[in-house]
Amino acid sequence: MNKIFKRKPILFLATIALFTASCSSDSNDDLVIDPTDPTSEFDGELSVFESGADNRTVNINSSDVSGDNATVKVSFASSSSMRRLYVTQNVSGFGEVPFEFSVTGVTVDDKKDGSLDLTSDNANAFDFQIPFPMPTTVDSQIVYTIWATTGRGDFRDISKRNAIDDTAVGTITITGTGTSTATGINSFTSTLLAAPLGDGTSETFLSVYNNEVYKISEGEETAALWDFGYYYGATQFASLASTANFPALFDTDGDGNVDSGVAGLTGVAQDELNNFYIATSSLDFDAVTSASDLDGIVASTSERVTGLSIGNILEFVDQYGNKGLIRVTNITGTNGNTGSITLDIKVQF
Repeated sequence: MNKIFKRKPILFLATIALFTASCSSDSNDDLVIDPTDPTSEFDGELSVFESGADNRTVNINSSDVSGDNATVKVSFASSSSMRRLYVTQNVSGFGEVPFEFSVTGVTVDDKKDGSLDLTSDNANAFDFQIPFPMPTTVDSQIVYTIWATTGRGDFRDISKRNAIDDTAVGTITITGTGTSTATGINSFTSTLLAAPLGDGTSETFLSVYNNEVYKISEGEETAALWDFGYYYGATQFASLASTANFPALFDTDGDGNVDSGVAGLTGVAQDELNNFYIATSSLDFDAVTSASDLDGIVASTSERVTGLSIGNILEFVDQYGNKGLIRVTNITGTNGNTGSITLDIKVQF
């Protein structure tokens, strides 16, 4: 599987509605939906406020809900201007991923990083009526986590630009039937990274959070999500390097000399780029079947491995403390249009 998660336009059911804390009938420019009926009934009500009483934890039993979705009223209020809403989904303990609102309905505005764009009408207070898919018969539980930010946030760090405080987050837990078989690791196979191209069109960088591969040209919006990238050097040959430690391979001032790393290329501040500690490993990639098998990995001081060959096994610790292994399964070309590396990855979540 090359990519397990693709960003898609966020969709809401036609019955989703938005209203401000005062139950105004003004609609959100991006949501393009009707005002909520004040007589609406909800399967749960979640509220995350800067001050006053709120309800940040909602528990729903799927047996009490008819249909495929639980309808939840989601309310936020902050004195800071809220610009984005982040939502993750964790199905039966298999790890958090950005939540796609993929039910048929009205198209709303989402950012390239997968967050929901909030307009000025919703900057300080909003209420959404949102349908959340329920567990199927083989799922024991789905946990949705929701928070608002003042700008570009991070799905792996709720404190980053949190509009209320570092821990302000809402949680919706919908419990179904069945038994979870989660092992605590995600496995990705045949992930292909291309050697960087000067025009930015190559898919060179990866997030181990969800196996998403990113083009260099997407960097202004997404570089803070990248963990590492691929390049082929004249002396270092096939190499992987953290986003924070990626070599200066880009000519950003047009003088014909390569002089910039990721920060210079994308405009994203250096301190927002992820560290990714990586080294060669003697562990058996195929023998790793659960998160505990990776617990013994200790973070390397290096954020770059060079001179890679097919069959190499690498161990890593990401900026968020998750540990994992990488196996190199193929290397083609050097740099240019055809240069690439193919990886198998196992990572804790």
